[in-house]
Amino acid sequence: VCEPWPKYFQLPVLMLMLITLLNDGTLIAIGYDKVVPSKTPERWNLPFIFCVSSVLAVVACGSSLLLLWAALDSNNKDGAFAALGLPPLEYGQVLTAIYLKVSVSDFLTLFSARTQDSFFWTSVPGPILLAAATLSLLISTFLASFWPEGTVDKLPVEGLAHGDYSLMPLWVWIYCVIWWFIQDLAKVGIIWLLKTFKLFVPKVLDPQDWARGENVV
Repeated sequence: VCEPWPKYFQLPVLMLMLITLLNDGTLIAIGYDKVVPSKTPERWNLPFIFCVSSVLAVVACGSSLLLLWAALDSNNKDGAFAALGLPPLEYGQVLTAIYLKVSVSDFLTLFSARTQDSFFWTSVPGPILLAAATLSLLISTFLASFWPEGTVDKLPVEGLAHGDYSLMPLWVWIYCVIWWFIQDLAKVGIIWLLKTFKLFVPKVLDPQDWARGENVV
C-alpha cells in the first residue's frame, strides 16, 4: 500500500547539516584561492554587494523551487518529467533530488561569485579550493545517488540511482549547470547595470586622496 505524500515539503535536518558541513568546508578553502590584488585600497560596499548577492540568491532559490515543483508533479503524464521522457520519482527521491540540487548550486554559486563582474570561466580557481569543492561535490552526489531507502526524521528517503532508472543524478547535474550559466549571466548583467547607471558604485580616489585619509563617497 502506497503511503500518502506529506502535506508540506521539508528536507530532513540531517541533509541540511550535510549541506552546511560540506559547504563550510569549501568556504574555508576559499582563503587559498587564486586572486588578482586590486590596484587601489578596498573597502566594503554593502549596498552593491547586497544587490549582486540578491540576484545570485533569487536565481538559485527560484531554480530549486522550479525543480521541486516539477519533481512533485513527476507522476503527471503531461508534466515536465514526462515531456523529457523521465520516469516519475518516489517521494524519497524528491527529497534527495532537492538535496543534490541545493548542494550543487551552493558550490556553483561560489564559483560564480568569486569572479565579480566577469564570467566564471575567466578565472581558474586555486588548486586547494578546486580540490575541496570537487571532493564535496563527489560526496554530495554519492549520497544523493545511493542513499539507503528508509526514513530520516520520519520522512521517506531514497537514493536517486535506486530502481530501474539510475541516471537521475546526471539530469539533476545538467539542470544545475544550465541554471549556473543563467545565474552567472544575471550576475554580470546586474553588475553592468549598477556600474552603467552609477548605482552604489563609489568613486575611485587617487593615491594622494587616500594618503590624506579621505573617505570614498
